[in-house]
Amino acid sequence: MAADEIVILSDDNGKSVRFLHIMTFDYQDSFYVAVTPEKEVDGIKNGELLLLEIREDEDGSDVYLPIESEKKLEAVWDEFETLYYEDDEA
Repeated sequence: MAADEIVILSDDNGKSVRFLHIMTFDYQDSFYVAVTPEKEVDGIKNGELLLLEIREDEDGSDVYLPIESEKKLEAVWDEFETLYYEDDEA
């Protein structure tokens, strides 16, 4: 697996956690990333997807934030599925 397919995030305790990058996509003027943990973390098993919004902090660095709104999460999930399966068909 190539190094650019790994995303390393920090958990609430500052511990580094490795995720496999599935897809980055834009939706309604925001960017999102779909990842899955390399091994189970916080009840999320390998193969289960986590969708995060990508924003910039005050230093211009990317930060990955959970999607708080259930309605927004459903809309982003629908867009992810459309793009993911569209890529499969191509």
